[in-house]
Amino acid sequence: MNTQRLVFLGVGSALAFLLMATVQVPVLPQAPYLRYDPSDAVGLLAGVVYGPGAGVAVVLVKDLLYLTFRARGPFGPLADFIAASTFVAATAWAFRGIRGPFASRLLVSTMAGTLARVLIMIPANIVILNLQFGMSPDRVQAMLLPILIPFNALKAGANALLALVVAEPFLRRAGLTRQSSPGRG
Repeated sequence: MNTQRLVFLGVGSALAFLLMATVQVPVLPQAPYLRYDPSDAVGLLAGVVYGPGAGVAVVLVKDLLYLTFRARGPFGPLADFIAASTFVAATAWAFRGIRGPFASRLLVSTMAGTLARVLIMIPANIVILNLQFGMSPDRVQAMLLPILIPFNALKAGANALLALVVAEPFLRRAGLTRQSSPGRG
């Protein structure tokens, strides 16, 4: 691993943790306890620039830091890790397989990542909400369409948009928005 990549991942993990710890906005009135934070955008950028493993590494370090310094228990960071790492890895993997303009590649790949996040969080929420709050699978299933699926889709979409709008000009200047798929691991 080269120094630039290591620094990017370290700074990215720290930035993602700070964003998760300080920016939390409720997005659904019926579930104010589910909050949007922009930290997944940092993991997404790491995944797009350096590959799925790098993106997941940023998410892992961010969630370990959050678990250590801010969380009241392990279930929130665990759920975030499952959701965010799935979103980041699926998006980065799809991004590397698509050719074309950067913005188009990111848009199409984030749709795949969003779908993966939504789908993985259906069984994950059934297990985690049972362990954390003792919710029955039937109760969690009743929450899927009105709360859990929209939240996961909104969070992924907002972070994808943030990554595209904020980071694309910087990545373009750095030469990381080439037409073809990046060759990095």
